[in-house]
Amino acid sequence: MKLTIFATTDIHGALYPYDYFDGSEKTSSLLHLQSHIKKYRSAHPEDLVLTVDNGDMLQGDVWSDYDYRHRDGENPLFAPRMMNEVYDVIGVGNHEFNFGLDYLLTAYRQVEAEIINANVDFRQHPLKDWIKPYVIIEKETPHGPLKIGFLSVMPTQIMKWDAFHLEGKVDVDDMLMTVEAVAREIKAQGADIIILLSHSGMSKDPEHVRSYGENQTFLMTMIRDIDGIVFGHTHEFFPDPDFEEEIDNIDFRRGAVNGKPMVQPGVSASHLGQLTFELEYDGGWRIREADAQLIEAHTIEMDESLKTRYLPLHQKVLAYLSQPVGHIEETWHTYFSRVVPSKAVQVVAEAGKKYALELIDRGEIEALPVLGFNAATKAGRDGAHDFTVLEAGEITLSSAIDLYKHTNTMVLIKVDGRILKEWLEWSASQFNQPAESDDLLKPNSSKNGFPSYNFDTFFDLEYTFDISQPSRYSGTAKKLNDTERVVEMMYNGKPVRPDDCFIVPANNYRAAYTAFLRKAEVVHESQKSVRDIVTEYMMSGPEFEYTNPMTIIPRGKYRMKTATKAKEYIQNDSSIHHLETLRDGFSWYEIDLTKEEEHDPSQ
Repeated sequence: MKLTIFATTDIHGALYPYDYFDGSEKTSSLLHLQSHIKKYRSAHPEDLVLTVDNGDMLQGDVWSDYDYRHRDGENPLFAPRMMNEVYDVIGVGNHEFNFGLDYLLTAYRQVEAEIINANVDFRQHPLKDWIKPYVIIEKETPHGPLKIGFLSVMPTQIMKWDAFHLEGKVDVDDMLMTVEAVAREIKAQGADIIILLSHSGMSKDPEHVRSYGENQTFLMTMIRDIDGIVFGHTHEFFPDPDFEEEIDNIDFRRGAVNGKPMVQPGVSASHLGQLTFELEYDGGWRIREADAQLIEAHTIEMDESLKTRYLPLHQKVLAYLSQPVGHIEETWHTYFSRVVPSKAVQVVAEAGKKYALELIDRGEIEALPVLGFNAATKAGRDGAHDFTVLEAGEITLSSAIDLYKHTNTMVLIKVDGRILKEWLEWSASQFNQPAESDDLLKPNSSKNGFPSYNFDTFFDLEYTFDISQPSRYSGTAKKLNDTERVVEMMYNGKPVRPDDCFIVPANNYRAAYTAFLRKAEVVHESQKSVRDIVTEYMMSGPEFEYTNPMTIIPRGKYRMKTATKAKEYIQNDSSIHHLETLRDGFSWYEIDLTKEEEHDPSQ
C-alpha cells in the first residue's frame, strides 16, 4: 500500500498566480500546487493521497487583506473557499493570529478540513471547539483500515509576537514536550502512522533547541512515535543540499533526518512537499520504505480550469487594489535599505509620526518629542523578488500594502534615552565586524541571522555605529554581551541623555516582542493598522525630506548582497557599484561609506 502526503507551508496568501504588486503573471501559487495534486490523484488511483497545510495560510498577500476587509460573517472568504478544495488537514501557524482570535474564528468556521494544534490552549474562546489537538484519519484498504494520525505545534513565541491579541486569552506549552506526549496518546488511540506538522524551523543553535526554543524541529526527529514531518516557519527548503544548518544524520537522497522523512516547502507556494510511504501489512501496518521530496511550482503545468474558476475572485481583488491613494515623483525601492534607507522605508515612519503629533495636538497623549522609525519588511529575506519597488507616478492601494505588508496595529510607546540606546544597539548588531567577514551584513534570516524586519531606522535622530566592536544583540534581540557600537546618538543637534523621553509610534509586534521594550509605557493603542495609517498618509499628499540618520565607522568601502535587479536603480548614485552576479537573482555590490554627503539610492 502506498500512502502519499502532499504538504504546503507558509503560503502567506499566495493563492492565485498573479503578482499584484508589479501586475504580472506568476509561475507559483496555491492553484499551481492544487493542479499537481489533482493530476497526481488522477494518475495514481491506487494510492492513498492526503493533503496537509502547516500554517501561515491566512496572512501575507493581498488576498489575505481582501478577506479581512470584507469579513462580514455572511459572504464566504476567498482563502477558506480555496482551502476546502485542497486540504484534508490544516495546522495553525503563528501568523494566523495577526488579525486576532475573532477573525480567525470567522475564517475557520468556513473551513471544512480538520484544523489542528496541540500546544495552544484557547481557554474559553470558541476556537477551542474548532481547533483539535490532533486528528486520526481512517482509510479503508483491502487489508482493513489504515489509521493516520496528525498533530501540529507552533512556537511559544506567539505570546510575544501577538501579545496584544493573545495575552490573557490563550496558554502555550513547549513544542517538544507537547509532541512527545501527544504522539504517545495518538499511538495509544491506534494510529498506524503519525505525521507531525511542525510550524518551526530546523536548527542546532542552542538558542533554538533549548526548552521553549523557537525552531525545535531537529529535536522532534528523535521522537520515536513520529513517522514523518512537515516543517516550516523559517521559509527554507528541505530536502535541499544547500540547507543552511549543519544537521547530523541527513540523508538528502531520501529527504530524511534521523531516519524520518521530512519536507519544508519554502514560502508563498514556491514548492510542494511530498512524503511517500510504502506500507506492508502483516497482522499490522509497518513502513517498508519512506522518502520525501520537493516539487518546484514553476515546473507544474497549471490546470486552466482552476484558474478560470477563481477568475471572478481575482477580478474583485484587482478592483479593490486599483483604488488610487497618491502620487510619487521618483521611484522608491528597498534594495539597499539595510544600509542606506530609502523613502519606501521612511514613509511609514513619517505616517506614524503624523498620527502621533495629531494625538498630541488634541491633548490625548503627553506632549513629548516624537521619533519616527521603521524597518524594511521586504528586503530580500524570501528571495530576489522580495523587495518593495514603487515606480514614479500614481500610487494605488496595492502600493500602500507593498510599503507595509503586515497587519500590525499602531501602538505609541514612551521611551527614555536608555531604552533608545539599547534599541539602536540592536539595529547596529545586524552588521558584521569588518575583520571577520567580507559581507557587511549578517544573513537576512529569521533562524540564525538578522532579518531585515528587525533592523529599525530612526529618521529623527543622528547616530553613529562603530562596527569594529562585536554585536551586542542577536537578531532576535537576545543580549549576547556588553559591547557598545552606538558611539553617538543626537536629537536636534544635542546628545540624547539617559533621562530624555520620547514618544515612538511603534507596532504591536515590536512593542510586545522586544525584551528591552517591555519596560516602555504604552501611551496609546490604536484600533487602526499601521498599513491603514500609511494609506491615509499617502492619500494626504505628503511631502517629506529624505534623511539618512546613520553613520558607520570605520568608514570605508564594503560589500553587500542584494538583488541583481537593483543595478537598474543605481545609475545616479556613484557610491554603489555592481561587482558580481550570483545565482538566484542576487549580486554582490560595493557600497562606499567614506562620503560625508547624504545619498538616497531609491531615487
